[in-house]
Amino acid sequence: MLLSPDSLIRVSPDMDLTGFDCGDQDLNEFLLQDCKEYMSELLAVTYLVKDSGRSAAFFSLANDKLTCDPISPEDRAGWNKLSRTIPNKKRRKTYPAVKLGRLGVCDTYQRRGLGTRILDWLKISFITNNKTGCRFVTVDAYNNPKTVQFYEKNGFRFLTSADATADTRQMYFDLKIFYDVMMKQDIATA
Repeated sequence: MLLSPDSLIRVSPDMDLTGFDCGDQDLNEFLLQDCKEYMSELLAVTYLVKDSGRSAAFFSLANDKLTCDPISPEDRAGWNKLSRTIPNKKRRKTYPAVKLGRLGVCDTYQRRGLGTRILDWLKISFITNNKTGCRFVTVDAYNNPKTVQFYEKNGFRFLTSADATADTRQMYFDLKIFYDVMMKQDIATA
């Protein structure tokens, strides 16, 4: 299944979302019970990925920021490393980001690369079609090996070590790195 503009549908207030099951009760409940309220309160927007009329996946997006709020020397070192990728005169205590609030892939579509294709679409969208500045994609990933490995495999890094034993881990992806790779590919094919 390819991701295309036709396969992405923004959830609307009257949309029937029943029948979706990704095997995770929290994610299912968000889609079936909470996503429309998040939209009406202007907190997040949720999109469905459709395949032959079926809901194959969903994800929600919200504005976010990365902020320098380290609580340990290790976190300070990580923030400094992240900041060094930005020119001195542009460095700040916060950087604009988009938060991937939820991402769920229907059971029948799991382990087929759809989650990675959604992340790739998101990365491309925010470096080509973005209406505002956005340097990072953030996610509060469920702190289990499968989920953390999925995001790491897709280039996400931990923001802090302070949440190592929490239910979720703050992770980020630097869109500038992706942008630079895309630009090099464009130059090489020109």
